[in-house]
Amino acid sequence: MARALKGTWILYLALGLTSTAWGQGQGQQPLIQQPSILGPVLSHPDVQKELKLNDEQISKLKDVLNKVMEKYRDDFTKLPRMSLEEQQKTMKALMEDSHKAIAGVLDAKQWKRLKQIEWQMAGVNALQDPELQKELKLSEEQKKKLDDIFNDTSKKLQQMLQNRETSQEKYQAVFKDLEEKANGVLNEQQQKNLKELKGPLFHFSLPKTGR
Repeated sequence: MARALKGTWILYLALGLTSTAWGQGQGQQPLIQQPSILGPVLSHPDVQKELKLNDEQISKLKDVLNKVMEKYRDDFTKLPRMSLEEQQKTMKALMEDSHKAIAGVLDAKQWKRLKQIEWQMAGVNALQDPELQKELKLSEEQKKKLDDIFNDTSKKLQQMLQNRETSQEKYQAVFKDLEEKANGVLNEQQQKNLKELKGPLFHFSLPKTGR
């Protein structure tokens, strides 16, 4: 969970971690139910339909994202042994490459809607996205405050994991505190703009169940 706070939420929302995910059929479960990876959203039929992706774009996305993942495959195996600073640096580079690859396939309208879906699903963690920070016109002081808040939360979670803390109530309390503090950094107008920037609420269709 700690690594999710360091920027990987935005990345995993758009990035397919394995090529097999792209071959799954319409019966695929909503991938937001997989909290450990939160993706691959672009392979989900609901998202493809929402973005109006054509077959050529879907094929290109699969290829470019697989190439990005291949480039960073060794780095992923080393992540657990990296320092927090090294993790941040690696994930930042990975996000930049993946976003560049995705933006090269989507048109401007599709990219905008994808970002809205990402920000909605990322929740408070979306405030770490430089693109959203730019849209909100955050000051350098606000960015520094957010960095400190997310870093402090990561340290708390790491400590809890090291102590093998299993209480869901305690984890929920940490995330609630994070949400309150991070949102508290925004002024009233920025909070209003944040809701508008996230766009219309996107819903994944519920899986069909037998009677």
